[in-house]
Amino acid sequence: MGNLDVSATLGLDYFEVSPLELRPNYTEEDLQTVIRAVYKQVLGNEYIMDSQRLDSAESMLRNGSVNIREIVRMVAHASVYQSLFFHSSSQYRFIEL
Repeated sequence: MGNLDVSATLGLDYFEVSPLELRPNYTEEDLQTVIRAVYKQVLGNEYIMDSQRLDSAESMLRNGSVNIREIVRMVAHASVYQSLFFHSSSQYRFIEL
């Protein structure tokens, strides 16, 4: 079984997913795609409710006052991240994270 076959059976789509970029003169659709990808990358496949979204961080990205790296940092420091990964885990798992 080749590497691609193994990754497909494990649910890993590394070779099938192209990297995302937010280039100048982006559309709202491009921006939404990148924001969804950030949430998926940082929070996993958890579904984010509208009330859990970081509206202020998303609007700062729209205005150009922050970049993608800072958005990722904001999502990782958000209370929704802590509630998903830290508060629901044991102390040993907390140390691993």
